[in-house]
Amino acid sequence: FLKENALSFRTALLSYRDGARIHAGTRPTEPNFGTAETQIRFLCAEGFCPKRAVWALRAVSHYVVGSVLEQQASDADERVPDRPDVSEQAPSSFLHDLFHELETDGMDAAFNFGLDSLIAGFERLRSSTTD
Repeated sequence: FLKENALSFRTALLSYRDGARIHAGTRPTEPNFGTAETQIRFLCAEGFCPKRAVWALRAVSHYVVGSVLEQQASDADERVPDRPDVSEQAPSSFLHDLFHELETDGMDAAFNFGLDSLIAGFERLRSSTTD
């Protein structure tokens, strides 16, 4: 549920220019209370206490918005013509090769790694009784 919800949310934000920037800082309002409660209750049925369910949903939301903000800012940077290179020194061959590999993998791979890591952490914390 968390992964599919996050992927859908990310797709929606990416479909609008500055979608993440516009969404950042918003909170559920009355028309969305039903959806929010359904999501929280679903996580509670999966073993989360209500507070941790909200924290998990919030963490995923913040991760998605932050990732999309970075991606949309990066996309905007690529559209700026004749941007001066602020780097005076080339990266080491290690970093050069790593940067190339990361660029080849793309934004989706990095996003999915982070999302999977968050969800794996939630799985471990789900049944913990400490806040």
